[in-house]
Parts: sequence; C-alpha cells; structure tokens
Amino acid sequence: MQGRTIVLGLATATTGLIAGVYYGFSVAVNPGLARLPAPAYIAAMQAINEVIVNPLFAASFFGAPLLLPLATVLHAGRPHSQRFRLLVAASGLFLVGSLGVTVGGNIPLNDALAAFPLATATPAAAEAARVQFASPWNRWHTVRTLASTAALTLAVAACLASPTGRPALTPE
Repeated sequence: MQGRTIVLGLATATTGLIAGVYYGFSVAVNPGLARLPAPAYIAAMQAINEVIVNPLFAASFFGAPLLLPLATVLHAGRPHSQRFRLLVAASGLFLVGSLGVTVGGNIPLNDALAAFPLATATPAAAEAARVQFASPWNRWHTVRTLASTAALTLAVAACLASPTGRPALTPE
C-alpha cells in the first residue's frame, strides 16, 4: 500500500472521529444537558471541557486538519483527478468550518464558561451565564458538525474516486 493511500485513510478516519464526536454532542449530549438546571449544566460543560483535552482526542482533533491537507498535497500530482478535487474541498471545508469555527467560536466560549465562578454564583447569575454561553455555543457547534460531516463525506468520496483522473474500472 502506498504512503499516500495510508495518509488518505488516516485523514478520513480522523475526520470521521471528529465528525462523530460533534454528531454525538448534537444528538445526545447537548439535548441531555439542555434538561439540566443552569448550575448543573455549567458544571457538566466545565467538566466536559476539562476532560476532552486529552491525548486521544488531540490525536483526532489535530490529526484531521493536518492529514487532510497532507493527503491533498500527496495527490496534487494529478490536479485534474476527482480524488484531488474532493480532497481540496474536504480540506478547505474542514479547516474553515470545523477547526476555524472551533478555535474562533467554541473555544473562546468554553474558556469564558470555565472562568465562571460556579461555587459562589447565585442561581440567577448561573442562568445568565448559561444563556450567554449556550445559544452561541450551540450555533457554532452546529456549523462545525455540518462542516466536519460534509468534509468526511468528501473524504470518503475521495477514497472511492479514481486517483488517476481516469474513470475507475467497474466490475460487470
């Protein structure tokens, strides 16, 4: 197996892992957290944001934005191939819509919530902090979920596309 094929597989896998984390938050974690009172919601989000910073998550979180562009560069020798074009689109979409949104939108909100003094806050202050955090965080989260899922779809399509630019042989 060629090195560029391995990189493409790893890029697709790490993109899938991130898309899966975001999808899981969208369909289970966020709706569950929404049912909690403000102090419990804030405590849960603070705890999640602490534990998610770990080597396993970092491998996929940083792997996808490094490996997708690397796979693209490794396939640049055939710039007219469908695989190359799909990888260009996947890389751009992931870098802007997933990584960019996370760094520019979600992480600053996470940092602000981490600084909230939950132990000394009144219930009204906790509710105000939740309102200030939850709506923008969930909007940015939806953007990154859609972007990472679309990037994954493009990466999978790139895996299935002909690397040469010529139509792939189809079995009869």
